[in-house]
Amino acid sequence: MGPASGSGARGGVEHFMLDGLAVRRRRPDPGTIDPSQAATVVFVHGAMDRAASFARVMRRVDSAWTVAYDRRGYGDSDAWPGAPDGDDEAGEALAIHVDDLRSVVGKVTGERPGLPVLLVGHSLGGLVALMATADRFPAGPSGHSTVMVFEAPLPWTDTGHATSGAMTIEEGHRAGAAAAAEFFYRSMVGDAAWERVGAAARDRRRSEGPALMAELVDARRERQRIPVPSPPWRLRIGVGEVGPAHLHRAAELLADASGAAVEVMPGASHGAHLGNPDRFSSWVATALPERLHRDPGGGR
Repeated sequence: MGPASGSGARGGVEHFMLDGLAVRRRRPDPGTIDPSQAATVVFVHGAMDRAASFARVMRRVDSAWTVAYDRRGYGDSDAWPGAPDGDDEAGEALAIHVDDLRSVVGKVTGERPGLPVLLVGHSLGGLVALMATADRFPAGPSGHSTVMVFEAPLPWTDTGHATSGAMTIEEGHRAGAAAAAEFFYRSMVGDAAWERVGAAARDRRRSEGPALMAELVDARRERQRIPVPSPPWRLRIGVGEVGPAHLHRAAELLADASGAAVEVMPGASHGAHLGNPDRFSSWVATALPERLHRDPGGGR
């Protein structure tokens, strides 16, 4: 695929802008697999995260093209196109992210049509991946394509108000989107980590408040069904051994709706892609089709 504007390579990773999205792509190790026959893994980050959080996992998944992007409104991607206060009365926030994901997949797999695609969604990124594959996916992946979600929330199924998402919405309605972003960030990494962040970086994080509020509110809207990937997509469901209880409940609901099993990652918390990159990357690698691997020693 020919990258869009702003293309450049740093540290073996290609960085480029695609329809307002900041994308990074890592080439597979040619000693592990023929790049022209390699699957593509697209990572989808959660709320107030960014593509860079998958860097250590991407380095370890060296037998596939690995792609991650800053979702719209986050990181180096374009600002959120909705209301400054994050108001999403039309319920379009997640639909925007679904369209973006489909666009990224279509563009980054364009040179190698018919090869397997893995979508790996962490947290809210998992919900985006589920919604993107619940209906016909225009990219036309092969029959070996898989959706892997790790602790994806199903907020409309959980009426509790003690989750970080629910409390963030309350803070946003009380004090505005910027305050909601700060509250959410503190709830994820702790007050000490927030205090260590420089003033400019804090302002940048606060500026992500509209995107955060829009998707959190939209994710809590009542839905008729739990989104389950349609054929040819297969589903894998992962949780951390010490992940949040409400996300474990969501995983069980998704398993009931889809027939897929819940896979528990030993010793892992919600941030497994950061704290347990070896285990997280090993989990991803289990979904790569072995038939495409090339043995450097002359085997299969």
